[in-house]
Amino acid sequence: MSAAAPRHAPGSTEPEPALDIFPSAPIAPVSPRIFSGFLEHLGRCIYGGILPATRTTFPYTPRQPCPDARFVATPPELLTPQGFRADVLEVLRDELRVPLVRWPGGNFVSSYNWKDGVGPKEERRRRPELAWGGEESNQFGTDEFIAWCRVAKIEPYIVLNMGTGTLEDALHWIEYCNGTGDTYYANLRRKNTGRDEPHGVKYWGLGNEVWGEWQVGQQTASAYATKARQWTHAIRLVDPSVVLVACGETGVNHWDGVVLDELADKVDMHSIHLYTGFGPRDRSQAEKEYGRSVYGPDAAEYSIEVCKGLINKARFARNVGKPLKIAFDEYGVWDETVGTPQNGLEQFYNLADALAMASWLNVFVRQADVVDIACIAQSVNVISPLITSPTGLFRQTIYWPLYLFSRYMRDGTSVRISLVSPTFSGETLPQWISSVKGQPNDLDASAVLHIDPQTGARSLRLAVVNRSERSSYDVPIRVAFERIQEDVEVHELWHEDVKARNGWGKENEVSVKTRSGKWEGRWTFREHSFTLLVLCLQ
Repeated sequence: MSAAAPRHAPGSTEPEPALDIFPSAPIAPVSPRIFSGFLEHLGRCIYGGILPATRTTFPYTPRQPCPDARFVATPPELLTPQGFRADVLEVLRDELRVPLVRWPGGNFVSSYNWKDGVGPKEERRRRPELAWGGEESNQFGTDEFIAWCRVAKIEPYIVLNMGTGTLEDALHWIEYCNGTGDTYYANLRRKNTGRDEPHGVKYWGLGNEVWGEWQVGQQTASAYATKARQWTHAIRLVDPSVVLVACGETGVNHWDGVVLDELADKVDMHSIHLYTGFGPRDRSQAEKEYGRSVYGPDAAEYSIEVCKGLINKARFARNVGKPLKIAFDEYGVWDETVGTPQNGLEQFYNLADALAMASWLNVFVRQADVVDIACIAQSVNVISPLITSPTGLFRQTIYWPLYLFSRYMRDGTSVRISLVSPTFSGETLPQWISSVKGQPNDLDASAVLHIDPQTGARSLRLAVVNRSERSSYDVPIRVAFERIQEDVEVHELWHEDVKARNGWGKENEVSVKTRSGKWEGRWTFREHSFTLLVLCLQ
């Protein structure tokens, strides 16, 4: 246990914090796909992140290339034999163990023609990029994405264009990826790749944010639902084994209800998109930004809980026996005035953002019974845990919660907890968190029961975020019907400055500190910290 700290100021009326964990009360196994990623043709995500930058990639073009004096090439030793950035690939594959990646968008997909991105690269058409501005070279297309996924040991998840795209385009794309017969697009894939075996893409998304006014091809909920129902029927005629994800909104909107009512018997998942730190507020009140950031993930949990009700209502109405899961396939920390289209949505994160990320992941673990996929937006350079230069990369503060959760909270079963915590009375973003859901807790936690497949040894992994900016909490922790071994593995993310961040030359300014501790039935969680404890059960 860390050094003791006062529980509350004298005269405080806040409740005494307490945490009870119930290993014998499972919620559901934690899906490994909650640690998934997202690649979009935006900024330096693909060109400069997955592939090395060239003189004509963002923010440059063939007509306005990067001056020779400023251009730095990525050295060959940082590239795989296929030409991918090896350092990025190794972090995603070996450190974060990303199981699935969504591609090619995002807003980008709503005007993307997949046929522009296959075949000889010198013959591919360069197109205007309508979602974010700029141009798309199409040098990274379907076959390159699949090749990268194979090297990265990642499951591909492709989103279909329901903006400018047609049903015929979608059926051709699925035939190209998954066809095994002697048909035109299956044979075109064989010609382009030199391989007979199909790409075997299992996960397909039915459009991206079709509800949004910024989207090319925006539709009403009823129009989208009618169209998507027709698409699902035709798609399953081409490949009945695919997993189809409907385009949801935030889980609590009219759109979500209409789409679920119409598609519950046709799709396998319903998507939700949400970002914290995003949205209008009085930015002159800089002192409120910390609270607006770290308590924001409470909105995601409420969205999931409401969406779960909408799912069950729709399943009942259509007599659907199979489960219908949530794909939270865009989430993250994004201040839209910092990460902008002009800078390729590159945002540098501080400790407060890392605490928000840890709370995001707690939400997904607690909601393991319904959340099957969660894709951080995005995997490299674009509002991302990784930032590259031509010759290296650094891990942002938000990388560390992802790393710890992926390493310790997967391959286990989420279990129920009961948490008593002081609450936050300041302004939240969105503001309805406090008024509708209720004032958020300072302490935020989840727990996973892990059983070693080789030895049968059992351990409890406890993730706790103390979101209070200034107060540490000494918390009694009771584990029902179990005895804890004395030695505790401790991982802590903390810095004295909540605005501290990593960067070039300060790559490890904010990073995890690991140590051993002793179990005494309580733990002190420092102010503005994230702690992950591994408790071995006797």
